[in-house]
Amino acid sequence: MADQKNPPEGAKDGLHKVGEIVEVIEEGDLVEIVDIEIYAKENKLPPLAKKYKFRIDRDPFTVEQRIITGEKLFELAQKSPAGWRMHQKLHGGHMKEIKVTDKIDLGEPGIERFVTMELTQGDGEQATATEPSSAPAIPEPRRQFRLPEDDEIYLGSLGLRWETVTVGDARWLFIHNHPVPAGYKQEMVTIAIRIEGGYPPGALDMAYFLPHLERADGKDIIKATPLAIDDIIYQQWSRHYTWRDGIDCLATHHIRVKNWLEVEPKR
Repeated sequence: MADQKNPPEGAKDGLHKVGEIVEVIEEGDLVEIVDIEIYAKENKLPPLAKKYKFRIDRDPFTVEQRIITGEKLFELAQKSPAGWRMHQKLHGGHMKEIKVTDKIDLGEPGIERFVTMELTQGDGEQATATEPSSAPAIPEPRRQFRLPEDDEIYLGSLGLRWETVTVGDARWLFIHNHPVPAGYKQEMVTIAIRIEGGYPPGALDMAYFLPHLERADGKDIIKATPLAIDDIIYQQWSRHYTWRDGIDCLATHHIRVKNWLEVEPKR
């Protein structure tokens, strides 16, 4: 073995030669394995490692490469990109969608885990209609109860005005001036989400819109009925899915709501 203090002719600083292998040394020796979620939750830079451990939903995986593709993540999760979406959950609750062609650096700080979601969800039962009423002017943002810190950071990342309001025994989150995808007569709505008493970890369900959405092609929206919230009549979309405890949260529910909006005009 060559003397590491006197590298052979042609070797560069920052390299050592071990047998016939030249190893790059950056910020100290490589650790054997690093769990990126631990470092992300502390918002710290993971050390360079030979192996990187992470979760997709609840399942742990270990890979030997620092750069991984979206295609590989779908393969590990055994999910087809045609029927599923993959999101990166970042420190502070932010969610970033990952495409098949994307390259993800597992050595970057802040990557907690990866979350999969089906592209479409089933329609639920219709609710009972109530009498309409006019909407009053929206006052300054109300904060009548607190959401988990990650949820509030996620809401802040949207750049939209939001409120938390208690109506009787129910707690509601309102996201105002939310853009609507093509395929509707409306361009912007308020989205209401009921925050159930057991959340978290209890489930979130359905979505409610004001003004009522209308498809541009004139067709009826499936399983949409009126419902009074805070003395205003919203349009309830009865959409249900299986809540995954420890995986799903407000961010994943909001992403599903956006997916419902995207797929409805294509029915």
